[in-house]
Amino acid sequence: MTGDSARVSMTAVYGVSHFVIDLACIATMLGAVSRTLGIEGAEGVVAAIVAYDLLAFCLQLPFGALVDLADRNARAAMVACGLVAAGTFVSAAPHAPAALAAVALVAVGNALFHCAGGLDVLNVAQGKATLPGAFVSTGAAGVFLGGLMAVSHASLTPVLAALPIGCICAIASVDRMNRRIWNVRNEPFGLPRPSVRFIGACALLAITVALRSYAGMEMAFPWKADIAFAAGLVTGIVAGKAAGGVLADRRGLAAASIVSLAGSAALFPFAAAFPAIGMLAAFLFNFTMPVTLISLANLMPASRGIAFGVASFSLAIGALPALIGFDVDGPMALSVLAIASLACLLPALRLARGIQDEPDTQAKIARAEGRA
Repeated sequence: MTGDSARVSMTAVYGVSHFVIDLACIATMLGAVSRTLGIEGAEGVVAAIVAYDLLAFCLQLPFGALVDLADRNARAAMVACGLVAAGTFVSAAPHAPAALAAVALVAVGNALFHCAGGLDVLNVAQGKATLPGAFVSTGAAGVFLGGLMAVSHASLTPVLAALPIGCICAIASVDRMNRRIWNVRNEPFGLPRPSVRFIGACALLAITVALRSYAGMEMAFPWKADIAFAAGLVTGIVAGKAAGGVLADRRGLAAASIVSLAGSAALFPFAAAFPAIGMLAAFLFNFTMPVTLISLANLMPASRGIAFGVASFSLAIGALPALIGFDVDGPMALSVLAIASLACLLPALRLARGIQDEPDTQAKIARAEGRA
């Protein structure tokens, strides 16, 4: 098997697993957990969903450091799939303690899977955005389909519990190939020198991710109530994350960012009235997902798990205002968020480029690419 096919195989397995894990988690949270806790009132359901979101995203920062240090990414991903399967199974018991246990299990499993699977993909990406874009893109489809399955979750519990088990088998197969042939490993752990330029680049990238997260939560277009239009919107988001990585590798990170955010800012004012324009705007807007992720990873070539965790933690920070009810009105607000994102992202990319041109950073990236 060639190096390229090895990278594609690993990304494909983790990408499909990403879809399955997010599907199982959302179906569990919006299905059995919500039905059980909803008996006591809506407040319990809301609190459980907020707790799940915060745990699933915020835990990725410490988990990222752990998988960096342990260098057992595939095994950590398999443990994560097992936790999600267990949480899905436990949620079938119609009792509040079981529902709360399910929230903890699926949240921890989700966080650990993203870090471990994402780190393996970053390790084989060789500093490029295409493979990370493909990996992150599948999650949105899993979330959407998981929401649709939630209404019949009680009868689908065995299926939802079995799907992550299938992912364990697939990841184990890839892990055997890696240990026997590819030998993709984490870089020896190390943190970058905390210079002003480095801190500035990371902060601006994190703000960009947070703004994108908040904007995604605020895309409450009236036509989303139609299932066909909602599916079209999700398709645009999935395709945008994948296409953004390809465009960034072919035309450069800055060019992809300008096309993404300037283009979507121009389209958002018409998105509420015209579904096709809204789908196109969402497609363009999500180009920057792999741009920010690979930029953070290239800033931390010896601690890519932490880089993934920083991106995920920033997603949680961005989603928090919407979760607590702070909303913006009108599609013009989305245009403002896109322009603000571009104002943060372009300077961040310039700062990151300067850091990556430094000799010690180039040496770390070269060693990492040699391992991949």
